[in-house]
Amino acid sequence: MRAVAGPLPADDEAWGFEVKWDGMRVVTNVDDTVRLSSANGINVTPRFPELHDLASHLAGHRAVLDGEVVAFDSAGRSSFPTLQARIHVSDPHRVAHLRAEVPVQYVVFDLLHLDDHPTLDLPYTDRRRLLASLVEPAGTWTVPAHQVGNGAALLDAATDRGLEGVMAKRLDSPYRPGRRSPAWRKCKVRRRQEVVIGGWSTGDGGRAASLGALLMGVRDPGRTGGPLRFAGGVGTGFTDSLLTDLRSRFAAMATDDCPFSPLPPAPVRRTAHWIRPVLVAEVAFAEWTTDDRLRHPSFLGLRIDKDPAVVVREPDPPGPVSDGTGVERIP
Repeated sequence: MRAVAGPLPADDEAWGFEVKWDGMRVVTNVDDTVRLSSANGINVTPRFPELHDLASHLAGHRAVLDGEVVAFDSAGRSSFPTLQARIHVSDPHRVAHLRAEVPVQYVVFDLLHLDDHPTLDLPYTDRRRLLASLVEPAGTWTVPAHQVGNGAALLDAATDRGLEGVMAKRLDSPYRPGRRSPAWRKCKVRRRQEVVIGGWSTGDGGRAASLGALLMGVRDPGRTGGPLRFAGGVGTGFTDSLLTDLRSRFAAMATDDCPFSPLPPAPVRRTAHWIRPVLVAEVAFAEWTTDDRLRHPSFLGLRIDKDPAVVVREPDPPGPVSDGTGVERIP
């Protein structure tokens, strides 16, 4: 089940509020063994061996859990950029090394099946009660706190601590797999957007032979699988090693066909190199401009758990937009 973006709900007491965790969505099937699956069905079990003991922890119960695998930055905040070191690695030797450097935790926030009983049609409050009785916090997993009503106070606290935002979930809402439902609402402190990478542009000056910016696209709201609209370029937030890795990936994805419709402006096309639109990234940004470009975007990381066909533009909050140039290059 996926959430829609929006403001805090007006009927405050009809909703439960949780911290919005900045990590990777993972559904966990617990039987005799543990299987971890990303939101788009990739088996990520080898990447997070810390969670393999969940089966013994549930004392023989079989369950399907929904949650977020997170890693924490130096300030103790869940951080998707920090998690990047783990989500792309499955080799056991490298995972063992990274496990000590970048430990992860599984934040479990929903229960989809318990023993022989599906729980999807139960209201959020009942699923939460069952989950809390089933999963006791341990070193590498926890059931986070939630509260009924007073979402504004939790959002203020998230803002003060520099967190991503708050999740609002209707108390009477069932769980609807595969759907983006208004019964779940993500209320963000910082604006974030998933984007599809459709190409890259060369840099300026000393970077003339390197990567200047990633060329981003999104689909119109509600247009899953629709045309990919050019959304500008992102040229900040990269390390040198990441740039090298991206160039290596792009070489195998090169194409002569521009994936954006309509075509980007001519100045963008002059330095553009197109790739097949199969990679999804996440960026932070200031706002959308009047010409539908992301203003001041910053690269946060690649998302292996997202299908590029369902990456759509998130709704705009109330307020004005401003003009922008669209493509910003790496300094």
